[in-house]
Amino acid sequence: MIEQLIKKTKIVCTIGPASEKKEMLLKLVKAGMNVARLNFSHGTYEEHLKKIIAIREIEKENNIIIPIMLDTKGPEIRTHNFEGGLAKITTGMVIRISMKEILGTATHFSVTFPGLYDDVAIGDRIKLDDGNLTLKVTDKDEKEHEIICVALNHNDIRDKRGVNCPDTHLTLPFVSEQDRNDLIWGCKQHVNYVAASFIRSASDIREIREILDANGGENIQIISKVESTEAVKNLDEIIENSDGLMVARGDLGVEIAPEEVPVVQRTMIEKCKILGKPVITATQMLDSMKHNPNPTRAEVSDVANAVLEGTDAVMLSAESASGEYPEESVTMQQKISAKMETLLNYEQLAEFAFNSSSRNVSAAIANSVADTALLLKAKLIVCFSETGATSRRISRARPICPVIEVSNNVNACYNGVLNWGVYPKLVKKVPQFIEEMEVLAIHLARIHNIPAGSTIIITGGTPVGAGKTNFMKVITLDDNVDEVDL
Repeated sequence: MIEQLIKKTKIVCTIGPASEKKEMLLKLVKAGMNVARLNFSHGTYEEHLKKIIAIREIEKENNIIIPIMLDTKGPEIRTHNFEGGLAKITTGMVIRISMKEILGTATHFSVTFPGLYDDVAIGDRIKLDDGNLTLKVTDKDEKEHEIICVALNHNDIRDKRGVNCPDTHLTLPFVSEQDRNDLIWGCKQHVNYVAASFIRSASDIREIREILDANGGENIQIISKVESTEAVKNLDEIIENSDGLMVARGDLGVEIAPEEVPVVQRTMIEKCKILGKPVITATQMLDSMKHNPNPTRAEVSDVANAVLEGTDAVMLSAESASGEYPEESVTMQQKISAKMETLLNYEQLAEFAFNSSSRNVSAAIANSVADTALLLKAKLIVCFSETGATSRRISRARPICPVIEVSNNVNACYNGVLNWGVYPKLVKKVPQFIEEMEVLAIHLARIHNIPAGSTIIITGGTPVGAGKTNFMKVITLDDNVDEVDL
């Protein structure tokens, strides 16, 4: 069985030159990859299509579900080029930023967004090159249409460096022409998630949703990347309008103070847990494994902390895309996640889910399933669902054992993968009666090597249908069960 129920925290892997071959992709899946991320800041459509084809072939050959995540480039501001490709900035240097493209020097260069002149105010900070250089706006030259700044530290700046404005509401259009084209292309290739970069408010999410819906992407889930001061301020409305969140700690760490990043991470995870929406913790989790076979102790602690805080997924970026040890990086994240999950206080998690959940039959059964699994030390929960809503509710209660979501709805299966502890299984037809469900549940437990005599729990609805969750049954795994045609 290629898919192992070893850990409940999911792993999102960025696919790039180090991992795009089918043989390596299969190794990543065996090591614990659950979602394949394609970074559209890099690569051509032809290159991305080859990755998609390889992933879909692995799915078909191994009868598994591997969602594909399209990560947009997002709106961005960059510097133009410098004389000699480099500018040496010293502390206290007065710098003029032009809205017209020029070949820059240390004291006079230009940026790609002319509207920056009107957006920034005196006293605002402008950060360049991932925050390595900070400028402070001291004046604005209306005649020349230039921003006058003073450098707060020294740094060397090269061509086309990124520009962040943590104190400023930017009027930069959210969906660029490139992003629009990428989203439409993604719809045609049937990607499953869109990771929307630099989301600022609910209106940005709605803009992406409109593009997806107009191009056949109604079932694509939007994962909003929180990576700016403005997004943090609008966090509640962003969560409400998203299908999930990503804690994009790289750009977020440029916009806010480094010590605030763990606070925002914990807040995002907590809020998503309450609403039952998946959250991905990302950026530099095992960064040293780009070049080393083992992570630093601090990196291990970083992954461990995210798991203990309750993240649904952890992510690898350059580690799996261009690093020297992509398979080892996935294996390491799986090992850390599985180990930390043994330390979780499942009784406390179940109580949290109960106290913060809706008061209806479906929520009550989901919470009861998690409680019963804990009480009886169940080894597996098998959930029968057409929409995936039941498995999402159970995931929210953080059960002690894995959940197999059985559905005949392929979109429900893809959408369920990011939910903590949930492993979707696509079938031709969901059984209509409890007896049939029991036979299939025992079959699934056997092929996943659940020991005979173990307790497993099945839950679903009869008659089968959306919003019909109305039963839970506890059974003991028996060796005697006929083969099942899935």
